Amino acid sequence: MWAEWHRTILHPNLVMRRKATVRPVSTRFRNDMDETERHEKRCGLCRQVGHSRRECPNQPTGDA
Repeated sequence: MWAEWHRTILHPNLVMRRKATVRPVSTRFRNDMDETERHEKRCGLCRQVGHSRRECPNQPTGDA
């Protein structure tokens, strides 16, 4: 019924492969004005300091 098929092995041309895109390096000179004070991270739900959204004690449970 069907003709016999012999597999054709295709090899990619490595010369044509694109390089992975890399974030460009900044050429800007940093100074004192660019430095910012570090703030404590807050929870995204209750805005309290000391825990994240995942460990929030005020997080609603799924027992609706």
